[in-house]
Amino acid sequence: MKYRFNDRVLFDGDSGTLGPSDFSDEPTSISNPAKRLLLLLIANYGKPVEREVIFKKVWDDYGMISSNNNLNQCVSKLRRVLKVMGIDDEVIATVPKIGFMLRREIQVEISEEDDGHFTPLVPAQTVGDEAYLPVDSGLEDEAETDDDAASASEVDDELDLPTSEEIATPANKKRLGWGLIATVAGLVFVLGIASTMYATNSLARQEVFLGKAGSCKVFMSTSTQSGVPSPSLNQDMLSYVEKRKAECRADEYLLVVRSNQVRSFISGRESPVFCALYHRT
Repeated sequence: MKYRFNDRVLFDGDSGTLGPSDFSDEPTSISNPAKRLLLLLIANYGKPVEREVIFKKVWDDYGMISSNNNLNQCVSKLRRVLKVMGIDDEVIATVPKIGFMLRREIQVEISEEDDGHFTPLVPAQTVGDEAYLPVDSGLEDEAETDDDAASASEVDDELDLPTSEEIATPANKKRLGWGLIATVAGLVFVLGIASTMYATNSLARQEVFLGKAGSCKVFMSTSTQSGVPSPSLNQDMLSYVEKRKAECRADEYLLVVRSNQVRSFISGRESPVFCALYHRT
């Protein structure tokens, strides 16, 4: 099916080309999205077509990415080609906050045969809030079904770029990954500190009086979990202190601390103890 604009430009809907109606120059091929857009505007000649409708019928239904950028590029290219072909008037008008339309002032003719006979296309007439086409040309069906198989794998000369919302940049992903790692590491560190503090504080200690060695009173510091030292251990501890000949003033005492970090030999066996001299307060 062929269409003629202002008796100057010939649009072949089958081959997707625009050229001078007098065939004075070679026709220019346009992309499949541009062809579908022009067919859709012709089918709604004189009536605004919403952007959402254009997105669906030109891109989405064909498995392609729709965006305002792609639509604007498509319209811009069609306007430029039509102007180069000799139509100075604006053919495709922008309708603010709605979409685009093929202007009523542009004469559109249609030819279903190759006999060169064209019939004027009647613009959509508005009745209330509805619009209709008095001439049943089947244009919208053609716009919806044309090149279904080819368009799915086509490579357009236009850039079908995804919108910024659809792109997750590698930098953002990297920052997100490092942030997650830092958060997990921080939680592990805090839990480790908390566990250590809990374990340390839970092991309360007590001082048990063992007896007197020389001039020193001897106490033993042990954890509450260990309980009171046995009498034999008490005697071993006192003997150990007496051998050291420790001397204490009246305000001092010896504290024997059981610890795994310091070991001494008591009664021939290795024991985890060390002694410290303390002043009474």
